[in-house]
Amino acid sequence: MQTINFHIEDKIGFLGLNRPEKKNAINKTMIEEIITTLNEEKSNRSFRVLVIYGEGDTFCSGADLDWMKDGILQSKTQNINDAKLFTTLFESIHSFPTPVICEVQKSAFGGAVGIVASCDITICEADSKFAFPEVKLGLIPATIAPYILSKMGSSNARKRLLNPQHFTADEAHNEALIHYISKDAPIREKTLEIAHAIAASAPDALIQTKSLIHRLEENIDEETSLLYCARLIANARTSNEGQEGVKAFFEKRKPVWNNGENIPSV
Repeated sequence: MQTINFHIEDKIGFLGLNRPEKKNAINKTMIEEIITTLNEEKSNRSFRVLVIYGEGDTFCSGADLDWMKDGILQSKTQNINDAKLFTTLFESIHSFPTPVICEVQKSAFGGAVGIVASCDITICEADSKFAFPEVKLGLIPATIAPYILSKMGSSNARKRLLNPQHFTADEAHNEALIHYISKDAPIREKTLEIAHAIAASAPDALIQTKSLIHRLEENIDEETSLLYCARLIANARTSNEGQEGVKAFFEKRKPVWNNGENIPSV
């Protein structure tokens, strides 16, 4: 990979944006490499949570300026294809089977905030900055808007997408873009604390819970959703994993998935 790093350590997958000399600006190669890696790793059960971060001291400055310049000279069809790449990127993160944590060092602007919003859990540094500069440049934040709206709600999305000014970590937290701010320790310590807590959970339960959340976010009628939820919990209670988890709790021991063992799914 030219623009990203990927490795697995202690049941945690780490995907690093790796263009620190460009503040990890997003270009076409980076998007393609992220999408390829997520597709290759989505069935990998050797890790239970994925952390997306930026190499160096900055998470991501947004779209690469040289790529943006090229866009001015491209045809409408070429620009549509580039936009589809962004859409695929955000959806690949959003729909990744295991939980995804986004670790934001220093700043995230434009498309980078789309990556943040596509993740399940978000954490940043106390002095992190965020911005949506698109309207100032005569552009529209079209590909990131669905994820910003879902993460921040309509009111906060209007406030930010229409205003290109920077906003702070505290503002991002208050407006639901960010879940945790690392104020008293290095951000990686807080990230690992959260990641290890998730990684200690039952692997099938994690995947099915994330799938449940996505299903309920869809516009399905109440009766259908209630029946779906009832069937899901019934299946979980009778599954090998569910049986093992409850037995381990009452027997005051660790379940087998925390002892490096696998348990068959049913």
